[in-house]
Amino acid sequence: MRPEYGGVMENLPLHLKPVWAMGYLTGMRLDEILSLTWGKLDLKAGFIYLDVTDTKTKKKRSIPILDELSEYLEQLPKALHDDHVFLYRGKRIKDIRTGLKKACEKAKVPYGRNTKDGITFHDLRHTFNTNMRKAGVAESVIMEITGHETREMFDRYNTVDNSDKKQGVDQLRNFLGNQAGKKGSEVTTMLP
Repeated sequence: MRPEYGGVMENLPLHLKPVWAMGYLTGMRLDEILSLTWGKLDLKAGFIYLDVTDTKTKKKRSIPILDELSEYLEQLPKALHDDHVFLYRGKRIKDIRTGLKKACEKAKVPYGRNTKDGITFHDLRHTFNTNMRKAGVAESVIMEITGHETREMFDRYNTVDNSDKKQGVDQLRNFLGNQAGKKGSEVTTMLP
């Protein structure tokens, strides 16, 4: 997680913390999260089930729920008059920009797509894709969870950073060392 995400989480109002957590831990789009109803959640099975009417791509999706997110969700109150998961003062949350902007200001994190190094809620979707890949999850599985239909779109959301590059050359060193029957650190003895 980018360190600023934790700072933003700490400064969000209580009713937006679960929304932020869901974005980070599922890669769901904000509209999918804010329109989520309790009937779409199966906390026992550990899945969120989105219908074709719930997704941008108009395709059903099932999204696994991490235990940490399940704990957040189990603590949320259920309203008698509204089946939406995320409520504020008994009404469905429709927009988080004001709360997110204030949390970013308090955390001293630039906010906004057109701001240098600024973050938006949608960046959590990028982060989810990247974290899943770094965790070794197959790209086809990530694409099924996030609803990315094409490799091109997946690649837009998958960020390769310097730690990935470093890990790549470390893997190469180990591979070359194993090929030579030596420890990875002794690879340099093969060079002229």
